[in-house]
Amino acid sequence: MKKEHSQEECTIIRMMVKNDDDFLSVFSAGETPVISTDVAEFIESNTISLPPSAPLKLHIHSNCIDEKEKIEYSKAIREYYAERYRANEQERKHNRRVVLLLALVGVLILSLALFLDGNNHFLWGEVIDIAAWVFLWEAVDIGAFRNRVLRINRLRYRSYMMMKIEYYPLKEQ
Repeated sequence: MKKEHSQEECTIIRMMVKNDDDFLSVFSAGETPVISTDVAEFIESNTISLPPSAPLKLHIHSNCIDEKEKIEYSKAIREYYAERYRANEQERKHNRRVVLLLALVGVLILSLALFLDGNNHFLWGEVIDIAAWVFLWEAVDIGAFRNRVLRINRLRYRSYMMMKIEYYPLKEQ
């Protein structure tokens, strides 16, 4: 995709819509409809190479979207990504609790290993030492590496929710 930039330094995503029958999902968790997964895939695949917090503009070119649908579709896009953002935030909070719990268990087990080392329980001390380091490594893995993906998604979802959506007539060829 050729990237275009507006005067406000936003990346412009061009979407041509010839038929809007499947623009909205047939399912929605709340009163506000959400976009279909095909529309979301289009938006996300056209922004995957951009920095996660890049400012965006969505230019929808169509002759079949009326004024009422423009408002509804804009709300549906924002609602879709707001739901994703909320789910992402819940997972981040969950991960923080898991990291804390794993780190505490690892430190407690490591303390037990030190106690057993001092009492000449070499074999059990080594086994417990290994278990402690596994818990500590898992805490580091979740906290440093898996949460990175969640941080990137958080920025992307925020960028999608904030993107300006403009509608244009589709030029017939």
